[in-house]
Amino acid sequence: MSEAGGDNLGTSILFDVFALNQAVSRLLAAAMRDGPLTPGEYAIYSAIFELEAASPTELAARLGMRLTTFIDQLRLLERRGHARRVENPHDRRSYRVVLTNAGLEAHRGANRRFEEAFQAIVAQLPDGEASAKAGLLVVRQAAEAALTGFSEVASPRPKVGRAG
Repeated sequence: MSEAGGDNLGTSILFDVFALNQAVSRLLAAAMRDGPLTPGEYAIYSAIFELEAASPTELAARLGMRLTTFIDQLRLLERRGHARRVENPHDRRSYRVVLTNAGLEAHRGANRRFEEAFQAIVAQLPDGEASAKAGLLVVRQAAEAALTGFSEVASPRPKVGRAG
């Protein structure tokens, strides 16, 4: 490893973000292993918790997910009895999502484990959390802006070695 924790192979920022995602995923998986929620589930519950009552579109945007992916996850939360839909007072055609008491309890249980991982990583940040978050925000905004030039619908992977 060389400058600023990077490598000397000259990888792209996209590779570095991928590797960062893998490292954070391993950290959260280890910290939350025996908890009531997976790290991905915890993120979804946290977005609902933080926004208190929000539309699926708002929640998907907060999470950086496709709306269809969020809706699939919402159905799972509803089947568990952890989330429910409530009427949107501003638009009767839509709804807002809230956590149920059982969902709040699961979120609280997972939060204890998440906080341990959070404190451990913040302790390792030489310039503190605010500085790291500012840099990550710049990268996320750049990715969102770059995405406008591409279709958000994932195309299937090309078949390798397919006979014509």
